[in-house]
Amino acid sequence: MAKKKKTKFKDNSTKRVRIKIIGIGGGGGNIVKELSKKLNFSKTRVEFIVVNTDKQALNTLPENLKKVSFGEAETKGLGTGRDVLLGKKIAEAEVEKVKTIFLDDKDLYIVIASLGGGTGTGFAPVFSKVAKELNATTIGIFTLPFNFEGKGKRKEGDKALKEAESSLNASIVIPNEKIFKLVELNTPFNEALDVVNNHLAESLQGLLNTIYSSGLINIDWADIKTTIKGTNKKAYLNTMQAKLTDDLNAFTKKLLNSDLVVYDFKESSNVLFNIEGGKKISMQELTIISEKIHDLAENAKIIFGLTQKPKLKDEIIATVLATGGIKPKEKKKPKENIEDLNVDVNRRSGIEIKKIKEEKLKKEMEEEDYFEIPTFIRNRKKNEKS
Repeated sequence: MAKKKKTKFKDNSTKRVRIKIIGIGGGGGNIVKELSKKLNFSKTRVEFIVVNTDKQALNTLPENLKKVSFGEAETKGLGTGRDVLLGKKIAEAEVEKVKTIFLDDKDLYIVIASLGGGTGTGFAPVFSKVAKELNATTIGIFTLPFNFEGKGKRKEGDKALKEAESSLNASIVIPNEKIFKLVELNTPFNEALDVVNNHLAESLQGLLNTIYSSGLINIDWADIKTTIKGTNKKAYLNTMQAKLTDDLNAFTKKLLNSDLVVYDFKESSNVLFNIEGGKKISMQELTIISEKIHDLAENAKIIFGLTQKPKLKDEIIATVLATGGIKPKEKKKPKENIEDLNVDVNRRSGIEIKKIKEEKLKKEMEEEDYFEIPTFIRNRKKNEKS
């Protein structure tokens, strides 16, 4: 009698995860264009879309990108001229069109914008708010202007970042100024920007591999959602490759301390890391990396995954996604009143006594409606205290 074949039940929920990567404005569109070249995933898994007011910029993008034009009545198909208020006005006026971008039931929406200009800076907070209202799961990736672009542009970028972050689940922040840590000053501008594009491509590739690959110790979509759930979280994403013969302590240190991303790893509340390697990977190598993460983020909830890939043989690829990263503000200690100190007044110096008088006078002035008292009375009170 023939034996019945055992039916294998596979959890394909992770395989069905669908992701949309949205580039906003000229800078965000260029980043997404580069990502679409480097990320090797089918359209059923990862969709790329670029939104802009500048039709000419949209028309230069490759055909594999979906393009959505905004603000034709306002800009006549041109850019916003770095006018942030105009950008925000257009996005708010066409909010129904914004909603359609987040109404296709994707599992994750990655919003990318270069902040400081007009369209990206004006659109990003509006898009983020709409995503939150529609309960979309989101990660924001934002670049901030170079210092040489001026304080005004940086101020606009910081303001938009704060607004957008308040609506997103988690956000990765990359100040362009950090590029100088990785390139020479005589590096061509486009090559310098490629440093950011390559970092994002490698890191997102690592994250997507983690999502879509079945592991020996498997990380599924629920684990990703656990790591980024909440609102207004700082996020850190990095992927690196090394040989098993390399110094894994130094490798892990670099993995957790990217030169580009603004993040304090010690303040992580959630850490997810996945190791891809061949069959030669040992417990020792896994322990070195794991212990370094535990030591640095000792209060974090940590999720670990291991994916075996025969092609890697003597190499490993490590991907880490962390959220939190905001150091709690220290409470300011109340100023100690020198009158309450257990010190003999006669032993105080003249400077100390003068300082005490000045502080008491200042306090009295603040407690009274000081500026409502006529000037001649204020002056008399001041002379009496001298």
